[in-house]
Amino acid sequence: MVAATLTLKMNLPIAMDKLRNVLRRQHKALTTESTYVYWLRHYVTALNDMPDSLSSEQKLERFLTGLARHRDLSASSQNQALNAVLFFYKEVLGQPLQGIDALRAKRPVRLRHALTVTETQALLQTIRDRAGYPTKLIARLLYGCGLRVTEPLNLRIKDINLERSSLFIVGAKGGKDRVVSLPASLAPELIQQIEFARAVWRRDQQNNIPLMLPHQLTTKYPDYQFAWSWAWLFPAQHTCYHPRTKTEVRYRMHEANVQRAIKEARRKLGISVLPHELRHGYATHCLENGVNPRAIQKVMGHASLETTMGYLHAESLSVPSPLETILPRNSSPTPPAQ
Repeated sequence: MVAATLTLKMNLPIAMDKLRNVLRRQHKALTTESTYVYWLRHYVTALNDMPDSLSSEQKLERFLTGLARHRDLSASSQNQALNAVLFFYKEVLGQPLQGIDALRAKRPVRLRHALTVTETQALLQTIRDRAGYPTKLIARLLYGCGLRVTEPLNLRIKDINLERSSLFIVGAKGGKDRVVSLPASLAPELIQQIEFARAVWRRDQQNNIPLMLPHQLTTKYPDYQFAWSWAWLFPAQHTCYHPRTKTEVRYRMHEANVQRAIKEARRKLGISVLPHELRHGYATHCLENGVNPRAIQKVMGHASLETTMGYLHAESLSVPSPLETILPRNSSPTPPAQ
């Protein structure tokens, strides 16, 4: 282990390159790749201040302790760093670390915040399209279909079925696909957006600009990169270069546009809400309206029904306060003595 650590210190660029190769062989997402490489770089930098006599397990423990004490990172960020380093030792170096489970930070159990129906209605009416993107439509999809922020942005034309009023969510969290119901009220706006996407696709065909496709589909099915069915529903305004192949491609719009549009709307309304909390509102309001929790679990893509039921706070709200028996609502406060 000591020899491996010394090699790691001296050859950080090689280590990062090997990590990328393994991640790509395992078809990990680009976000996972960038996150793991980020934490490996920080870990190796921290190793320079540690004595070589420590075991790799002890060095990892010191690294995580430093993140918690000096950077005040959340539990999820600490576990993210831990997973990145564990992955590197196990999958790249072939030297899995032992007895590390105890180092995991305990994630707090938090209530899922959701706007009221009135607040949700006001927010959706206040959001405006931003930077030339249909952010208002996307916000309605987040709430109307219970989607995560990137899920409507990842939609391709083949994933939309207007006849059945459904959306096919491909490769969502955990690599799971699912089908969600599409609100009929959004159909006219979606049809208009499809026509806009068609215009972008036709222009790219004329300019020989391919679509960005997942994994090796471009190699296996080269015609897909110019197929209408694979076109983005929400294409980016400008082309970009594929981070792996370095070829010019058409990608989808960035989620930052949605986040900024909702941020501007919440400031106008004076409320606190994040884009992901529109998904919370979908689950909460459906449960409050008596929708079958199992059905909501399927739509939300939850592995556990317990996760879905976490959006319903009816049991805690049903407990009567003892203050009501001591101070009845109709009683008026006793005036202070003069």
